[in-house]
Amino acid sequence: MIIKTLASGASGMRAHQLRLDTIGNNIANINTTSYKKSTPNFGEIVRQALGEEGVAVVTEPRPESGAGVRLISMARVIDQGDLINTGLDLDLAIAGQGFFKVTSPFEDDEQEYYTRDGSLSIVNIDGETVLVNPSGYKLVWDGELDPETYQSYTVDEKGTVWGKRFSDGQREDVGNIELFTFPAPSNLASKGSNLYLATEASGEETSGVPGEDSFGAIRSGYLERSNVDLASEMIGMIEAQRAYAANSRTVQTADEMWDRANNLRK
Repeated sequence: MIIKTLASGASGMRAHQLRLDTIGNNIANINTTSYKKSTPNFGEIVRQALGEEGVAVVTEPRPESGAGVRLISMARVIDQGDLINTGLDLDLAIAGQGFFKVTSPFEDDEQEYYTRDGSLSIVNIDGETVLVNPSGYKLVWDGELDPETYQSYTVDEKGTVWGKRFSDGQREDVGNIELFTFPAPSNLASKGSNLYLATEASGEETSGVPGEDSFGAIRSGYLERSNVDLASEMIGMIEAQRAYAANSRTVQTADEMWDRANNLRK
């Protein structure tokens, strides 16, 4: 029983340490554009009914003894964050469901990534004028930019990109930005820098026009804040610290009992 108690207390300490680490990471990213907080999900390792040997049992059904907890999954909470006005035409926020698709600027990385960070800028890469996110990843969209023809660009709620011509100041449709959704977006794999990868658990992507069907609308001149609520994270941190301390005392008490048992003199 003492060994079981030690193992159970140690698993509880590991679980709440992981919870503290996750909360700390959430708080650290509270000002990161479109950051989605994480939350760990735990489950019992195993429960075993107490038998007749070792511990007397007089009740039915027989009481059970647990063996600790383990991490089941690290879930991403895909809730909408507040939108903040930046006034910049190429700052795009998604009001609702969906992700932008981007590709890596590195030739050896052929992965397709997804993000809700729509802070875009225009750069020239190898002679091509493209839209990139703050990490330099290129936006995947149906169109191209012509800096010799257009002086500026705007994006409407449907994802249509409009270029303002130098010649007469009139707007012209130069392409469209699609959004992508998943059956289980909380199971996307985080790759850092606000980038996600599709997984078997997240399901396959579905593309669509912003503002139609289940896709969110694009808000030009806005950025999405993180969905981290500082108050709830602080409460969770206090709970995790107290639970960690309780499991630590369990381990300490079991260790003291084991020490006394080993030093009994007949």
